[in-house]
Amino acid sequence: MDNKKPVFGIQGYTPISTVTELHSFCRDMMSYYQVARGDLLCQLETADGDDEIRLHQELQEVTRKVEFYHVINNAASIADTMLHTPEMIAEFCPNP
Repeated sequence: MDNKKPVFGIQGYTPISTVTELHSFCRDMMSYYQVARGDLLCQLETADGDDEIRLHQELQEVTRKVEFYHVINNAASIADTMLHTPEMIAEFCPNP
């Protein structure tokens, strides 16, 4: 049985660069939804009736997205940190 080393499937990218981009993207998305949540909270201060109900529903959805991106961002951060160790750099970038 042959034991061939896997090749990363996205041409022009390394696992390190891909995880770094994912980490940045998730951090940016989390910030985006945190700002959106702040905007909704400001709108809620003057809302009443149906608008208040709608804004509360939107706030729940946005808060959930902040939570998801927070978890994904943390996981990507850990992976990004680990992939930037000397051992992983040598593994994925043998000719720096």
